[in-house]
Amino acid sequence: MRKRRMAALICCLALSLTGCGFHGWNSWKWIAFADELAGQLGASQLTSDKDLFGERVCSDSAYAGSYAAQCQGSTGKDVIFGGGSLRSYRLRLYGRIQSDSGRAAVRIRMNEEVVILEMDENGCFETELRFGSGGNYIMVEYEDFSGTVELTSAWLPLDWDKRTALALGREGCGACACHGVFR
Repeated sequence: MRKRRMAALICCLALSLTGCGFHGWNSWKWIAFADELAGQLGASQLTSDKDLFGERVCSDSAYAGSYAAQCQGSTGKDVIFGGGSLRSYRLRLYGRIQSDSGRAAVRIRMNEEVVILEMDENGCFETELRFGSGGNYIMVEYEDFSGTVELTSAWLPLDWDKRTALALGREGCGACACHGVFR
């Protein structure tokens, strides 16, 4: 919460000091500027590539891509995908956690709400994410974990039903790592 207040204060100060340069901007330019600023602030929350337990491959943004980790007694947290935005996003998240020992869990943070994904008996998970504006992140938490984690986040088109939540209606494991999507 303290970081958000500091960011808001910095933004207000920067805008007041440079306001003359923005005189000709219309509302769309302001929105694009604010969204870019939120994106830059949000990206600072992601774990850097060199500090990840696994390997992340991003698609066209920090919200979608793939992640794979092979761990031996790892403890900590990888903040893999996400960021800050004024826009809403819809994603499909799926993958598999195979544990030899310890624990690994996929956590989704949607602003202040945190959800831990449930896995089936094979370690598979699959869900639809509906991120509203703000800070939204996909992460994996490790506790003395030995095993593998495979995770994919893929874009879905917005369906304009105004829902912004985790849509938990699991459709089974038909498209996740249990059935050969990861190679």
